[in-house]
Amino acid sequence: MGKKLVLVNPADVAKLNTTIIHLFTIPPPSLACLAALTPSDWDIRIIDENIEPLTSEDADLVGITAMTSNAPRAYEISERYRRKGIKTVLGGVHASMLHDEAIQFVDSVVIGEAESVWETLVHDFEKNELKQSYRGKRISLEHLSRPRNELYSNRYRFKASVQTARGCPMDCEFCSVTSLHGRTYRQRPIHEVLDEVETLNCKEFLFSDDNILGYGKEAEERAIQLFRGMVEKGLNKRWVSQVGIDFANNLEVLQWAQKAGCSGVLIGFESINEEALRGMHKVRNLKVGVRNYREVIKKIHDHGIRIIGAFVFGSDGDREDVFERTAKFILDTKIDAAQLTTLTPLPGTRLYDRLRSEGRLLYTNYPDDWKRYDLFEAVFRPKHMSPDELEEGVRQVYERVASRLASLRRALDLLVHTGSLDWYGAVVTYLWNRGYRSFWIKKYEQRRNALPSAVRDSYLSHPVTDEERSEVEFAEGCEELPEVESSVR
Repeated sequence: MGKKLVLVNPADVAKLNTTIIHLFTIPPPSLACLAALTPSDWDIRIIDENIEPLTSEDADLVGITAMTSNAPRAYEISERYRRKGIKTVLGGVHASMLHDEAIQFVDSVVIGEAESVWETLVHDFEKNELKQSYRGKRISLEHLSRPRNELYSNRYRFKASVQTARGCPMDCEFCSVTSLHGRTYRQRPIHEVLDEVETLNCKEFLFSDDNILGYGKEAEERAIQLFRGMVEKGLNKRWVSQVGIDFANNLEVLQWAQKAGCSGVLIGFESINEEALRGMHKVRNLKVGVRNYREVIKKIHDHGIRIIGAFVFGSDGDREDVFERTAKFILDTKIDAAQLTTLTPLPGTRLYDRLRSEGRLLYTNYPDDWKRYDLFEAVFRPKHMSPDELEEGVRQVYERVASRLASLRRALDLLVHTGSLDWYGAVVTYLWNRGYRSFWIKKYEQRRNALPSAVRDSYLSHPVTDEERSEVEFAEGCEELPEVESSVR
C-alpha cells in the first residue's frame, strides 16, 4: 500500500468563525499543485481548516502552507504530528521569508516556489534522506501539471482557481509578492490556460493571479487573447480576478472580459489620499490619479462587472479625516463591495523593515505575535493617530458602508448598473458586504474583550450565529434560482 500525504492549510485561529466568509473562501491553489506532482501511488488528503476542522489524521508525511497570520497555527499543527513521529514540511510566503524561524518547528522548509523541488523532496523522504531545507527556483510556467482540484472539499463556493501568470511588475512597499515571485511577470501559454479552464467541473472559478492584466500594451493584448479564447471555446463560466487600476484603460479589454464571463474584479484602490499612495509606492494608482477613480469605476460598471474595492488605512499620509472621506467615496461611487484593512508590515517587505528600524512595531514576541499580523489589527504606531484610533476608524467605515441597509442598496444598485436582472450577483454582493463587516466587527470585539482561549475554541468548533445561518440559507437558496440573462455572460 502507498504512503499517505496530508496537505494542510491552517486556520488563522485569531479569527472568529464567520460562516458567510466561508462562502468566499478560495481553495489554496498551491496544495492541489503539489498533489499533482506527488507519485501516483501516494494517498493524498487536502485539509483546509477554514472549511473543515483538522482531525487526528494519520499520515506518513504532512505538508503545510502558511502566510504570516496563520504561521503560529502552522507550527502547532506541525508539532502535533511530530510528537507522533510524523515528518512535516512547511512552505509558503512566511517560511520563505523567515526560514530560520520556521525550521525550529518543522522537519523541513521549502523556500520559494515549491513545484521546482517537490518531487525531489518526496524522493528524499522515501529514501529517509529528507533535508532541512529546499530552495525552489522561479520556474517557467509552460507545461505545468494540472492541479488536482478534485481533492478539495465540496464546501467551497469557488471550487477551483486557475493561474495565468506569476509575479507583479509593481513594487508596493507593503507587498511581499515581489520578494517571493519577483517583479518579472511570468506568463503561461494562453492555450494551456484555456485547456485547464475547459476541464473545470464548476460554473464559477477564480483567476488567482495577483494581477491578471499585468502592465503595458502587450499585457493588454494577451488579456484580450485569453478572454476572446474563452468566448470562442464557448466555456460559459463565471469568474473573478484581481486586477490593477489599469484594467479600465483599454475598453477592448473590458468588452472581452465581459463576454468571457467576468462577474467581478478586486481592485486595489488602496487609498483616496495621494500622500498615502506615494508612501505605499503605488505608482500606477498615482499615474491614473485619485481624481480619475470615479471614471475607472464607471467604465467597469458600464460593462456589467462588479467591483470589490480594496482600501488600506494607517499609512503615514493618513489623518483621521481619511475614514469619513473613504466611506463617502465608497457610497457615492457605488462600489459594489469593500475590503477594508489596516496597513500591516509583513516580514519580507520594505514596510516591515522600515517600521522595525523606526522602532514603531508594537508586537514583536515572535512567533506568537505573528497571529496579530492579520490585516485587521493595528500592530504598529501610526504617524498621525493612535493604534486604537486606527482600528476604531476602520470599524466606523465598515459600519457605514456595510450596514444591512447600505448593503441592500448596493446590491440593488448592481442590478441598475449591470442593466439586467442579475439577482445572483446582487445576492453575492450583499453577502460580501455583510460578511466582511461581521468578520471585522467580531475581530474588533474579540480584541477588546481579550478572550483568546474562548475565541480559539469557538473558531475551531465552527459555531454559527442565527444571523449568519439565515443569510447563508438565503445564499444557498439563491443557487437554485433559474438562470437569468445577464450582461456579464
